[in-house]
Amino acid sequence: MFLCKKLTIGLTALLVCLLSLSTAAASASTPVPQSKSFLLYFGKNEAYINGSRVILEAPAIELKDKAYIPAAILQETLGISVKWDSPSGSVQVTTPSAFLSFQLSGKKLFINGAEEDYSKAAFIQNDRLYIGLDWLKQYVGYKLTVNKELQRAELVYVTLPGYTGFYNDTMPNAKPIAKFSVNKERYRLGEPIYYSDLSYDPDGDAITKVDWTGKADTIFEPGLFKVSLKVTDSRGTESNVFSHNVEIINEPFLDPFEHKVYYEPVGTFVKDEEATLRKYLRGIPQLPNVTSLSVERPLIVSDSPETFEKKGFLYQEKVNGKARLYADHVNGMKEKVQFAIVARNANPNAPVRITTTRQGEVYPSIYANLIGNEASIEFLQSEMAPETMVVEPAQTVYYKKMPEFFPDQGMNVIYDVETDGEVYFSFVAMDAGAGLDTIGTYKQLEYTGNVRGTFSGSDVSWNVDAKSFTKPSSLAIGDGTSDMFVTGKDFFTKQDSLNLGNYGVVYKIHVDRPRKMSVLLLPRGGVFRGPVEVNGQIVQTPPSGVMMDYEGYTILARTDGTEPSLDIEFTPAAGSAFPVDVIFYPLEDK
Repeated sequence: MFLCKKLTIGLTALLVCLLSLSTAAASASTPVPQSKSFLLYFGKNEAYINGSRVILEAPAIELKDKAYIPAAILQETLGISVKWDSPSGSVQVTTPSAFLSFQLSGKKLFINGAEEDYSKAAFIQNDRLYIGLDWLKQYVGYKLTVNKELQRAELVYVTLPGYTGFYNDTMPNAKPIAKFSVNKERYRLGEPIYYSDLSYDPDGDAITKVDWTGKADTIFEPGLFKVSLKVTDSRGTESNVFSHNVEIINEPFLDPFEHKVYYEPVGTFVKDEEATLRKYLRGIPQLPNVTSLSVERPLIVSDSPETFEKKGFLYQEKVNGKARLYADHVNGMKEKVQFAIVARNANPNAPVRITTTRQGEVYPSIYANLIGNEASIEFLQSEMAPETMVVEPAQTVYYKKMPEFFPDQGMNVIYDVETDGEVYFSFVAMDAGAGLDTIGTYKQLEYTGNVRGTFSGSDVSWNVDAKSFTKPSSLAIGDGTSDMFVTGKDFFTKQDSLNLGNYGVVYKIHVDRPRKMSVLLLPRGGVFRGPVEVNGQIVQTPPSGVMMDYEGYTILARTDGTEPSLDIEFTPAAGSAFPVDVIFYPLEDK
């Protein structure tokens, strides 16, 4: 406050004092821009101003896809002065940036004294002057949207309270307001912090940029932590910085490892230190489960020589009924080759039908993990209509003929087949472009390691009890001890075979009434990439690239304890190392 304490002062001093008082008063009464919103329904007197229902003297109307407002309601809606001038027979409208005069009898329009086209701005209906909202906004500065579906005009308007004259030719853009809140006053160590962004723009511009400083979803040390927010609107105007101190008390909630298990989204690859992963996820108990191997469909695996350096028969087997054909090979030669699966009907008297009910295949590629991953995805998600082919008596045909592949390229294929008679399936590396008439010139290739043979079954079912366990527990896939490898015979050598890694086997893991938990997949045998189907949806492990042993895990699923069941389907992808652990991590209500 300014005080003039002396009663006898000079004229100059008196003028200075009065000027100071005047300046202070003006500063104190400077109007602050305010935002108003309007919903004007065409043909209805009902309207909403800042969410409050009002009844207008006359409604807005729509004519030829344009919205019009009665001049008579401009005062009560937009606060714009509207007067009737009898001598000139005109409606006079004072907008923030222009003086408009509508002479009704002559249908003339004057803007700041200059005549303009009346027909583009207004018309008269039922003795009322209607002004086009789209035309008027250039002098008022509101934002207009016409909602066809709801039959209404939607306006956002910034005003200076109590000011009805010209206050600016172009209304200045108001600063957006940055603001946020958090859901609690204090947080424990590792407790999630939820932010609500409450920022807005007084004149309705979109918020196009949000800048946080110090924002953390979780904090693991006690103290006060300053979080700040600044926003920018669509015109490039920045807000003032809004800040709030988040208080963390010295009381444990979750440690950094547990927090990820509880809150990282399903499908996320969580990278962590090997020592941490071994501390929390190694040496944990196995969950009780009942295992069964279906012997309905034998598994025929051609994976040796995996990298072939000669052309010839890679493997062969006889099928009468159901079988699964699995092949994984790489061209180790210095020339293009043709890979094919050949079917031969040895019966000279009757045809045989081959029906394919499920398949997964991938075109030749040099990327081993990609090959196995893509073929496995297609096989797990296969919803193909059965395809049948007929092999005539004593006939040899291509069952599948892959595109030619170049040196170092490989392929992976999986097919479920059913035959109504005896068929010999041969996996053959042939000369590029060679015909079936040359098939007799190729020899059997020797076993060089990896997996080759005909195995007793191709589907393993695990019924797992995960209703009430209280500590992290696991199921190992492909370890050869808790998960036994399927056994069989090599058709060529007649020797026993062991499917190391159980490639081609489909695991069906069923959990009745699972408790609240996170389900993780942790590689511990080496490089890994492969799909897992969880309740019918594919989860890539990892989402991109590959995982290494004890480098991290992928979150497969999370249950809340109310689900009737959980179903996981998995097949070991070619190019990946085993074993892997499926880990069931119990979650408490926190």
